Amino acid sequence: MVWKESDARMAAFDVLARLGVEPPELELLRFGENALFTFRERGLILRVARPEADPKAVGRTVEFVRRLAARGMPVSEPVEVEELAQPVVTSTGIVTLWALHEVDPACRVSATELGGLVRRFHELAATDVELVGPWEPFALIDPRLAAAERDGIESTLTGPLVELREELAAAVSGLDSELGVGVIHGDMHYGNVLCLPGRRLLLIDFDQVSRGPLEWDLVPNLVTARRFGLAAAEYDAFSAAYGYDLRSSPHADVLVRLRELGMVSWLLQQFGLSADVDAEIRLRVATIREPTGGPATRWTAR
Repeated sequence: MVWKESDARMAAFDVLARLGVEPPELELLRFGENALFTFRERGLILRVARPEADPKAVGRTVEFVRRLAARGMPVSEPVEVEELAQPVVTSTGIVTLWALHEVDPACRVSATELGGLVRRFHELAATDVELVGPWEPFALIDPRLAAAERDGIESTLTGPLVELREELAAAVSGLDSELGVGVIHGDMHYGNVLCLPGRRLLLIDFDQVSRGPLEWDLVPNLVTARRFGLAAAEYDAFSAAYGYDLRSSPHADVLVRLRELGMVSWLLQQFGLSADVDAEIRLRVATIREPTGGPATRWTAR
């Protein structure tokens, strides 16, 4: 069954009711693996995970972020409410509360800034390995593909993705990290960095934190350059700020394909909701095997 925005909103209303708040107007900030709603009256973000998520894992993530903030990492922090034990498990989602920050709409995070944030995160998060589990590269991909097949999505879309997944499984098992294994964010892209007034940057979205190859946190920006138009000079600046160019890795091809498979499987969950989304899914499936060393078909951000 497809998890909908209305399900997430119901979970958020459930939590607010426990705080004695009448259902307010909640602004949807993001809807993907999680839903984020703004409750401006209390200065809160209500983050709703899917109901099948593990509440203990959600709780460990909250503790991880608290520790990271205490070490000086610029992050959006969880908010404690005395009358509410978090995470809150509801029938339609698992909810945690986070601080609401007003962002500067004119600010754009630079490639240099992102590269520096990734490096700082890797340094400051290194001691919290006991709070994170091992990297599971197919943990999100597999249930998405299984759901797509179960829901009867046409095999011309699911088949190529399932085949690629099997090929990547063997390749990923042989990865030997040049940077080493450590605590990784798991989804380190521009959309997960808030830019506040005064150009204060905050890292957000820690649901995919794990213990894995550090290169994985460099992959999203390489895919941004490959599929979404990031200029070569900007990617070079990102690599210089981090101190490593992923293009030099013998595993770059496998990692890029794994990231792109994850992106396509995520969008596949929205198949049938609109003609534009369906067209983008078809384009991505048709072009997902393009060589990673050369020009690639542009994808539209969703």
